[in-house]
Amino acid sequence: MGNKLGKRRQVVDEKYTRPQGLYQIEDVDYKKLRKLILESKLAPCYPGGDECESGLLEECPICFLYYPTLNRSRCCLKSICTECFLQMKNPNSTRPTQCPFCKSLNYAVEYRGVKSKEERSLEEMEEQKVIEAKIRMHQQALLEEEERQRRKEEIGPSNRDGQTANPESNPCTGLGCEVIAPSQDSRAAEIFRPQNTRQNRPY
Repeated sequence: MGNKLGKRRQVVDEKYTRPQGLYQIEDVDYKKLRKLILESKLAPCYPGGDECESGLLEECPICFLYYPTLNRSRCCLKSICTECFLQMKNPNSTRPTQCPFCKSLNYAVEYRGVKSKEERSLEEMEEQKVIEAKIRMHQQALLEEEERQRRKEEIGPSNRDGQTANPESNPCTGLGCEVIAPSQDSRAAEIFRPQNTRQNRPY
């Protein structure tokens, strides 16, 4: 009855309360880091793996290694391992840090433990939506490019036809020629008769 309710300290192997050597991190207060991990305020410093064989590991989007559990960014809920977080924001530093994902200021994380099946399912659904949206955008870009090419091909021949029918290309233009429309009984398509003709006189 007299026990105080509080956040239970997690049981963590002592070797996981210190960085595993992923980075050469300087000026880290290891005593403070150990306390944060034991108080479940930061994820343990588990060694990262290159592959996810069991399907239950989480990938850190910064170092691309797999861990049993990760921290969550408070601003955008993106996952990050403790060693990458220490690279972004040293616990001893008082300078504001920018989130590496959404660029929000005063970057901070929290540790929620291992993801539940519901959380994993929701994340997979969100990732699938993002992939589908990217595919739709790519397909739309291809359709727009095809439409631009089709319009270029349609405009090209019409420009050439317009140049052929241009009056400036008529050999009679500027020479004083008169184009006489043929009558219905005439067999000739067009008769070009020079204006102001002069009879040739013998020299």
